[in-house]
Formats: sequence, structure tokens, C-alpha cells
Amino acid sequence: MATCECRLASSYNLGLDGIISANLRSNVAFTVTEGGLVLYGAAMGDLSITAYASRDPHDGCPGRAGTNFGWTQKLQCDTEIRVHFIPNGRAKAYMEGDTSNISMTRVAACNSYKTFSASASSGPNSLVYEFTHDDGYDLSYSGGPISVSPNNGKEPTTVGFLTSVLPAGSTLYMTNFSWEGTAPNLPVVNYSFIFSHNSCN
Repeated sequence: MATCECRLASSYNLGLDGIISANLRSNVAFTVTEGGLVLYGAAMGDLSITAYASRDPHDGCPGRAGTNFGWTQKLQCDTEIRVHFIPNGRAKAYMEGDTSNISMTRVAACNSYKTFSASASSGPNSLVYEFTHDDGYDLSYSGGPISVSPNNGKEPTTVGFLTSVLPAGSTLYMTNFSWEGTAPNLPVVNYSFIFSHNSCN
């Protein structure tokens, strides 16, 4: 029979305060032949985290920013099954409105332009936010809980407080980062990762 644990989210400790939500999934790729031979592939997973970026409320105009890191996956299976992650080049990024602890190289040939966010799901008195949008690359984020730099798109990411959560021997690669702040709330960050590990020895 499968084992599981159920507990209150407020009591689940990833080793860091300020985490709002986290989700980890993993599976091993394998095929069973008609003769019963099991052919193993890579053990892969993904991890997403949403957290408060600061203990201080956002002030000023609303803002948001983000970047995506692309990785090409190549499988090695001569002596052992391993996945190699190859960077897909410098990551595109964007910034809108007022942001904190974030910088990027703006694309000089592109002018700023307007975007907006509108939803009446909370009622007709909901606010419409308009932003000044800038496109760029090489985004850096110096806030918490996990800082981000262009190097996150070139090499594995090491996050100390996650070592007890990930499968043993995992190599973690960041795929997405976003930041959003709306006064008077605390700013929020989102991280997405992929990882490989060896669960079939």
C-alpha cells in the first residue's frame, strides 16, 4: 500500500519563512518490453515555489518583472543514464511599472510601451492597472528568498534550503522567475525549476 502524509500547510517547513506555496513532482522514464525487460530512461522532475519577496509592503505604482531560462536536454546513456542541460542563450526579460531589487539590460532599439491588467472578478469597483513595459535581457534580482542573475541560465542553481526536499543527487536548473508588487501588499516572487536525479541504481 502506498504511503502518504497529510498535514496543515502552515506546519509544513521547507526551511525558510515566507513561502506561500510549493509543488514538487518527479518521475522516471522507463519502458517494459514484451519479454519483460525494463529499459530505464532519465529521472526528471519540476519544482515551483511562490514566496514573499520582502517583509516590507510594496509602495508606489504596481510593478512586475520576469525572465525565462531555456535549456536543451540531451540524454547520455553509454555508461549511465544522465541528462545534460545545455543553455539556450541569453534569457529575454521584461519590467513593468515600479519594481524593487530588479535590474536588466534594456533593448536599446525598443521603446517603452503601455500594458494593462483589468479584472472585475472582485466586483465592478476593481482597479485597472496600467504599466510602462520595457523589454530586455540579463535580468538580475537581489531580493529574497532566492536571488537571480544571468548565471542562473548558464549553470545549475544551488539552493541550500531545498537540499532536504529534493531527491538525493538532484541537479537543479531554474527555468522561470517572476516578481509582482501591488501596494499596500507584500511583493511576491515565483520560481520554476527542473531537475534530474538518479533514483534507479
